[in-house]
Amino acid sequence: MAVKFVRNSPSIEALMQSEAMGRAMLSEAEAVRAAAAAEAPKRDRVLAEAYKVEAVMAEVPTRRNGTSRRAAARVINDAPHAVPVEFGHSTKNGRRVPAQRTLGLLAGSRRARKGRA
Repeated sequence: MAVKFVRNSPSIEALMQSEAMGRAMLSEAEAVRAAAAAEAPKRDRVLAEAYKVEAVMAEVPTRRNGTSRRAAARVINDAPHAVPVEFGHSTKNGRRVPAQRTLGLLAGSRRARKGRA
């Protein structure tokens, strides 16, 4: 007996925007937040304690040149010095301070993060 898969696009769209998917995305983002806080430079705890998780509804491109809305979450850091630490900067005397890439190294899939360890 042959089985035929019939895609139900409205149901898939509803799943991707569901509360359950939102909770799953928040859970994954919380794991990234904890890892970022653990890896953040330790000179002061301001940077590590400033990582936060927020739920968002993301618009992602589709294969047919459209967009689709999906439940998502993002990890942010609103410490005043978060951007220079993440991306690097120059001191007042011109010495280059390299980027720490705390979030950048954690970006991507869980499988990719495990491979970097």
